[in-house]
Amino acid sequence: MARTIILAIAVIACMASLLQNTAAETTHVVGGDLGWQIPPGGAIAYVTWASMQTFSVGDILLFNFTTGQQDVASVTKEAYENCNPASPISRKTTGPAEFSLEAAGDYYFICTLELHCTLGQKLAIHVTGPAPQPSPGPSLPRTPVNYTVGGNIGWAIPPGGALFYASWASFYSFFVCDTLVFNFANGTQDVAIVPKDVYETCNINSTIAVFTSSPVKITLKFPGEYYFTSTYLSHCSLGQRLAINVTGTSTQAPAAPPPLPPPPPPGNRTSPAPVPPPVQPPSSPQPPHPPPPASVAPCQVVGGFYITILSIIAVALISSSVE
Repeated sequence: MARTIILAIAVIACMASLLQNTAAETTHVVGGDLGWQIPPGGAIAYVTWASMQTFSVGDILLFNFTTGQQDVASVTKEAYENCNPASPISRKTTGPAEFSLEAAGDYYFICTLELHCTLGQKLAIHVTGPAPQPSPGPSLPRTPVNYTVGGNIGWAIPPGGALFYASWASFYSFFVCDTLVFNFANGTQDVAIVPKDVYETCNINSTIAVFTSSPVKITLKFPGEYYFTSTYLSHCSLGQRLAINVTGTSTQAPAAPPPLPPPPPPGNRTSPAPVPPPVQPPSSPQPPHPPPPASVAPCQVVGGFYITILSIIAVALISSSVE
């Protein structure tokens, strides 16, 4: 009897370990659409990309590149800083290449081809803790978000040119009712909302609106494409421009209805006063409701499957010992 129970516990522990290993992992495509190559504007592109990510143990880095034109090597911090490809920890020459983040800490990657690292093809990331488990149940309604354009750099002529703001925007999803915040030094910059052709040519011959006092807060009231630049001489051509796409909507959860009045005291049989209808807000166009919550993630279904197996095995083994 005791031996069978011990066996059942061992099986449960083994299956629980397997279940833990099925936790969702994230694959990070290095550089996003840019991929793994010599970045226009230098290393700021990969620094910006990494700053927008959260790396956890168990995640995967995916380097997209053309075989024969690039490679990727895992190196020490010293080799990363000095662009020294002499003794890499590991090196992969066939694209796409994957690296698993198996432990917490700092990771460093470079391209070993001549001058590629010096020209900015290098990446440093920090990995912390295990990957978080997906939370059960539907997500709460999304509330509007304030985005500070350019992060700590703010709104200025960016290092590395227009790629900087393109990279910044690529890591966010913008919804109706979100707000863009442009921080800059008054008298040195401005923010202009412009048509697409003005954004593309940097020919500031027409603007939709111009704002000169920082911080500028622009609420995204409609879905579609938005284009921003500066009207100061050469600022647009030097990269101070931003294009974003706004989709969907961002709404608060509906307010709870007012509570019903308390019942009349015992003995008082008078008819209760009618409940007044809830106060309606002033009529105004409202954005459509957000989509229904996403279905339960596949990893949760797998988890439930394993838990069921554990229960069946445990019951079967213990029952056999009783017989």
